[in-house]
Amino acid sequence: MRVLFATFPLQSHLLFMVPLAWALRSAGHTVCVTGHPETAPFAARAGLPFVSVGEPYKAWELMRRKEESGTAGSDRFVVRREHVSGGHTWEQAKEAQEGQVKLGDLIHGPTITDLTAFCRRWRPDLVIWDPMFPAAPIAAEVCGAAHARFLPGQDYSGWLREEFLRLDRARPSEEREDPVARWTGAWSSRYGVEFSETMLRGHFTIDMLPGWARLDAGPAPLEMRYLPYDGRAVVPDWLREEPRVPRVCLTLGITAPRHPIFPTASPEDLQQILDALADLPVEVVAAVRGRRRETLDLPGNVRLVDFAPLHALLPSCAAVIHPGGYNTFSGALYHGVPQLVLTPWSIFDSLLRAERLAEQGAGLLSGGAPVAENVRLNLLRLLEEPRFRAEARRLAEQARARPSPLQLLPTIEDLAMRHRVPAARRG
Repeated sequence: MRVLFATFPLQSHLLFMVPLAWALRSAGHTVCVTGHPETAPFAARAGLPFVSVGEPYKAWELMRRKEESGTAGSDRFVVRREHVSGGHTWEQAKEAQEGQVKLGDLIHGPTITDLTAFCRRWRPDLVIWDPMFPAAPIAAEVCGAAHARFLPGQDYSGWLREEFLRLDRARPSEEREDPVARWTGAWSSRYGVEFSETMLRGHFTIDMLPGWARLDAGPAPLEMRYLPYDGRAVVPDWLREEPRVPRVCLTLGITAPRHPIFPTASPEDLQQILDALADLPVEVVAAVRGRRRETLDLPGNVRLVDFAPLHALLPSCAAVIHPGGYNTFSGALYHGVPQLVLTPWSIFDSLLRAERLAEQGAGLLSGGAPVAENVRLNLLRLLEEPRFRAEARRLAEQARARPSPLQLLPTIEDLAMRHRVPAARRG
């Protein structure tokens, strides 16, 4: 088959796709990655061919302007428990749908045009797409390819869609209004394709989150094992030695520190956290990039690194402290490492996943101010109470029991052949 991966322009969104892309390629399929121009270096580092479509992603600049004008809202990037508790009105659900398409033509329009043209030439059999890349299912439908969503966390967009449709069906037919269907259908109709829910859900969905961490968002997904992958890396010599005291990883992830519009710990926040841990008998490996490194006064038990491959670091750790990003969260699950999630800097669905992890007994939330003091107290609990390590290992066993990308290939191949339009009938 020809398989196209379509991803959102953040490195973290490509990293989790790479093991499946290489499994397909190793099995003899032709694999290509596509996305906004910013994604090119991420794909190149993963050794995957890349085709740039559309224009540089404009939303970052628009969000930055809102941030500077004070109109963005303090928790605009955070999905909270009350957001998925139900009890919405139709007007609220419709507003959420409108939010998904408000900037659609500005941000996604050029990408839809460019990607559709490429798919018509390249003729993929299967398109595997990020839910934050709505151009992909439209292009897939136009060229007759089977297509599947590959979730970068909880299926919040799917949950929102289910909630909206439930409320919309309860209204008189003449009062129904579907902004997402209208916008998506307007684009697909330009190519002679009628709108269907498949354009929003895919023919199937691939999910690497365990069941306890998911949102109930419709048909059951294909479950796949998360395989830790952190990009190109050289394992440092110090990481080849066993730590003499419990090792703790402290990382802010790779998304928020690179994009000032996202909330992230300041150098002062970091300093306070490191100072709060200074007298503990632990080795803190702090992965800190950029200018925030320059002003830090490092306690004696801190090893400051620009980057550490988590797949090599986490197996040696007794705990990990992080904002809850998908790849760090899933990597810690895979390796059975108790997690302390820095909730003041959690973004997207990180907070919801952290809460569900805590309910499983394998992690804690840092809580609010004073953050540094709460980090110290909760880290001591993770290190001193054996139940956290035991529960983390239990979840690791469950995570490793799910099918690997290689084991899932026959199912993916079968679904792709079932749903694609035969080449002879494609437009």
